[in-house]
Amino acid sequence: MPWRGGQDLRVSESLPYDAPSATTTDMKSIITIEAARAGKGGSRLAPLALAGLLCLGLVACSTAPHANAKKQTFSSFDRPTDHAGQPPLAAGTLDFRNAELAQVLAIYQELSGRTVIRAAVPAPTITVLNQTPLNRIEALQLLDTVLAEHGIAMVLVGDNAVKALPEVTASTESPPEINCPWRELPDSGSYMTCTLHLKRLRAVELVPVLQPMAKIPNGILPIQAPNLLILRDYSANIRRMLKLIEELEKEPGPGTSNPKH
Repeated sequence: MPWRGGQDLRVSESLPYDAPSATTTDMKSIITIEAARAGKGGSRLAPLALAGLLCLGLVACSTAPHANAKKQTFSSFDRPTDHAGQPPLAAGTLDFRNAELAQVLAIYQELSGRTVIRAAVPAPTITVLNQTPLNRIEALQLLDTVLAEHGIAMVLVGDNAVKALPEVTASTESPPEINCPWRELPDSGSYMTCTLHLKRLRAVELVPVLQPMAKIPNGILPIQAPNLLILRDYSANIRRMLKLIEELEKEPGPGTSNPKH
């Protein structure tokens, strides 16, 4: 049974998981979840015994020696090739219906293997259903995007934690620096930063050009002397900014000029 928002989720039975022979295992063959409808007056999130819920054949299910085991934490910026051939979450597995934020963050924590540090954030109810199979990284990207739509930024903290912060304060944090071609960035609401050394355009002149694409307040920072541009925003927005900058660096645009050194 998929995770369902607005209900108590209780682990009713843990099933043995024969990892070496599993190739198409999904959640239903790993663990059975009993959805107990909440009584009158709303719903609450029961304590989730989810330690084994997300094995999914993605981690700790290999016959390789322990020293070669895959890392136990994940993020939206992990390379998809790192998870090739691993069984996905089936369509409909992420099924939140007017779910409380605490419930969604609990699943985020289990998917990522990271401790979620919750700041004083809005408390929306969240509804989302994955219509297609997703691997673990795609599921995190989906949740990043859904949370971003509700004004909540998920900011990675080292290798073991992630902060849930109000979007308006995200620019004061230090998200991971991801410097790669825009085509390789996830088209999702995953919070990141990148630094560009511009060759032809002036960084300060690009700020008003890029501002309409930005969502994070004060997320575009030009540094004049070395002609650097620091971008802090959701990866989907930074993809669009980098694509535009790539085109402008190739062809002269109106109102731009070569930087002076």
